[in-house]
Amino acid sequence: MKLLLVVGFVVLFGWLGSSTNKPSGIAVTQKITTAKDTINFAGQIQPILVKNCSPCHFTGGKMYERMPFDKDTTIMNQQAGILRRIKGEENTLIRSFIGQRSKE
Repeated sequence: MKLLLVVGFVVLFGWLGSSTNKPSGIAVTQKITTAKDTINFAGQIQPILVKNCSPCHFTGGKMYERMPFDKDTTIMNQQAGILRRIKGEENTLIRSFIGQRSKE
């Protein structure tokens, strides 16, 4: 999401500063990861899981005892099944979280 905003500003300001009033055509080919880009389980990943996996995988749900999705370790251990079910940008964010945790 942050990358889209940055690209949008770059294109907008390139267009505004252009003498021909055309987009500058600047392409961002690689995202630079900084400490600010650390993905937070409770703030970013868990809301996706609550939206897609409630009530079964949360407290009181029939699958909570076997696979509690309020624990980040469960996500690491069950990543194939989770990534198969969650699509789009949410899938991308979860993949990034898994990659981040794998490097720790």
